[in-house]
Amino acid sequence: MKHILLSGAAALALAACGEKASQSSQTGTGEETAKTAEVSTAPELGAWGVETDNIDPAVDPGDDFYQYAGGKWLDSFEIPDEFPSYGAFTVLFERSETRVRKIIEDAASGSAADGSVEKKIGDFFASYVDVDAINAKGLDPIAGDLAKVAALETHEDVARLMADPALGANTFVGIFVGVDSKQPDRYITYMSQAGLGLPNRDYYLDEKFADKRAKYKDYITEMLTLASVEDPAAKAQAIYDVELRMAEVHWEPAKRRNRDLTYNLKTREELAAYAPGAPWDVFLNTSGLGAETEFVVREDDAIQNLAAIFGETPVATWRDYLQFHFLRSNAAILPSAFDDVTFAFYGTELRGTPKQRERWKRGVAAVNGALGEAVGQVYVERYFPPESKTQMEALVANLRIALDERLKTLPWMSEETKAAAHEKLEMFTPKIGYPEKWEDYADFAVVRGDAYSNAKSANAFAWND
Repeated sequence: MKHILLSGAAALALAACGEKASQSSQTGTGEETAKTAEVSTAPELGAWGVETDNIDPAVDPGDDFYQYAGGKWLDSFEIPDEFPSYGAFTVLFERSETRVRKIIEDAASGSAADGSVEKKIGDFFASYVDVDAINAKGLDPIAGDLAKVAALETHEDVARLMADPALGANTFVGIFVGVDSKQPDRYITYMSQAGLGLPNRDYYLDEKFADKRAKYKDYITEMLTLASVEDPAAKAQAIYDVELRMAEVHWEPAKRRNRDLTYNLKTREELAAYAPGAPWDVFLNTSGLGAETEFVVREDDAIQNLAAIFGETPVATWRDYLQFHFLRSNAAILPSAFDDVTFAFYGTELRGTPKQRERWKRGVAAVNGALGEAVGQVYVERYFPPESKTQMEALVANLRIALDERLKTLPWMSEETKAAAHEKLEMFTPKIGYPEKWEDYADFAVVRGDAYSNAKSANAFAWND
């Protein structure tokens, strides 16, 4: 089902802060770029920020203000096939996407120096959008890693491959580092349930998703068939069966939202004793977390059960599971047949989106995902002049002043609570537009013409960052 998101006109009005009356092009050659320009203050919608032509006078605003304010637009607008929903923020997204495309294509066509961030941006994009080259190579780029999967003999081997940051493999447990929610002055490693190819446990267990389950197994079979895997249907069933076992022990979404239930602090020794089914030392050492001594296990008994499932599942099944998920997760940079069937299932069948986005748009998203701050730095130079940031900083500062004054007079808040609220407000650090220190991509290796190795570089860089 498609949805229409009619977001406030303020979103578009705010975007106007970054508009320039005139803009100049920048390429990877270091050509001069205009960094400041006149900022437009004209409202994006109507004469004063609301498009009155969209008002439906047949609707009583007291009954349905949403339909009254935008009824004519809601009744007449056709959502583009590439989007499952559409609204003001989609407009902003598309505008930003077009601008970023210009930045990236300039970098791809320029003569930037080897090793420069402009060169990396351009080479990453050019490799991603060159579908002819990707099709011509077939599965050759991924063959080495598929061979590693085929050579797995022990559960320790499986854990080592699952934990390799560059491979981005599917695994029974997700690991990430974040601020300790109970001790916010430190970072800690979190462990969370993972391993499924469908969106969540309900897709495996709820009868209303029976059709989706059948089509998921068909999709697995088709992907394995494209890769010339023997007996694809039987292997697809085995892959589905291990995912079903994992889904059965996953926590329900509501339980996962409980901050106390999802904070289970364990030492390394406690983790090994609590969930002995997995070779944790191998897993953590390969992930670069060998020195960590404490972990927050979010879904504690789910992780315990998933570790048991890991140890009980034959290595041969894990080989098939990893082979399929390698193909699935890299489908966008494999021959078009893999990409097409993956979109048909995840894009159309699950999300209801009938049409794949244009390749350049997906390329822009891929570059943003891998080298986002590098692109962002150029974007800021072109489209977000210093005076726009100054305006937003002043706006936020005024909001803080107003909130501070309001806290003083709240009748329902005790003096002790007010003091704590004022202290919290003082600690608030606004982050507007862009960081003061940009990401350094010196260690991010990009090879023009090798989309798969670039994806691996992105995985490794993101993990090590």
